[in-house]
Amino acid sequence: MLATQPRKVFTPEHEQFRKTVKRFFRDEVEPHIKEWEKAGAFDPAIFRKAGQYGLLQAGIPTEYGGMGGDFMHHAILHEEHGYSLGGASMGGGFGTDGSSYLIYAGGTEQQKKDWLPRYASGELIAEVCFTEPHCGSDLGAIRTVAKQSGGDYIINGSKMWVTNGSLCTMLPVFAKIDRPDGKPATGIFLVDADMPGVQKSKPIRTIHQGCAVEAEVFFEDVRVPADRLLGEDPNGNALKNIVPVLINMRAAQALRFQAAAETGFDLTVEYVKNRPAFGQTVFDFQNTQFQLADVKTELTVMRAFLDQCLLKMREGTLTAEESAMAKLAASETEFRALDRCLQLYGGMGVAHEMPISQLWTAARIHRIYLGTSEIQRQVIARTI
Repeated sequence: MLATQPRKVFTPEHEQFRKTVKRFFRDEVEPHIKEWEKAGAFDPAIFRKAGQYGLLQAGIPTEYGGMGGDFMHHAILHEEHGYSLGGASMGGGFGTDGSSYLIYAGGTEQQKKDWLPRYASGELIAEVCFTEPHCGSDLGAIRTVAKQSGGDYIINGSKMWVTNGSLCTMLPVFAKIDRPDGKPATGIFLVDADMPGVQKSKPIRTIHQGCAVEAEVFFEDVRVPADRLLGEDPNGNALKNIVPVLINMRAAQALRFQAAAETGFDLTVEYVKNRPAFGQTVFDFQNTQFQLADVKTELTVMRAFLDQCLLKMREGTLTAEESAMAKLAASETEFRALDRCLQLYGGMGVAHEMPISQLWTAARIHRIYLGTSEIQRQVIARTI
């Protein structure tokens, strides 16, 4: 099976962590997916369960509640999220410890001590809020603003497509800083979800139809203490510290897309070899074999590039261009591969109960999620 090909990029310690993640999805997620889908959202208690397994922020030092590993552990969490059919139903819902790495990279010592252990235990559910309704992926056009008021900031604005938005207990909010001297600045503010002026929309239903939860969050005169500004730097320089994390996070998401495509391929091979049609199996038709040969080739080539990116991630040399190429190529390859696979199922492929249907709809979203393919092309084009 394509999803079980040997890899050389991970250490034995990484692979031991992978076994734990696999067990978590098998034992704690998969049995509950149908129940969660009927409810319209997964149970937020799953985060505390993940904390008990030691899955959250495993790449952060033990002094802050982490496991003392590296960002490769976070990448493995995303990859196994992609290999899990339950993970496909959850959408992006289980990558939300990613914002903890932003705090680790750009936060003060006190912010790290205050927040990171709560991520690790699963007590805290958070997702960084970047996107806004009017500007999508164009972060330069955001309107959410934080204005200084004595020793606090007053935040006004809204954020769209917040993963786990209705479940989040803390919202790291990317906002413009209205400085007295008028100079442009931005920052990330650590906003408790129950602060006065914070309001969440009902979950936004999408084409995915799984148990993922997306929401819009509104901020109206939300008063936030100055020590909730990440890095406590009103000049916005703290954001420079988190750029490498954002680069790595995009590549980690690409691993999830690749894993989902490999899972869909393996499921399709099994299906067509057992599906009778016109006196033979669907696999016996030359068209089926050629389609699967193309998919296997594309995914194998894609895997080689992503593993190259992982090696650079470990070395700390992964560039924004390479990260953008990983996200662009993985999401486009995933959708192309799963579209071909779904076609081989015929009418059965569009049934919600068929895993290939969940994988296909999630893949269509991935071309938009975390910065559209067009945004990734812009990043890449700037280097040409």
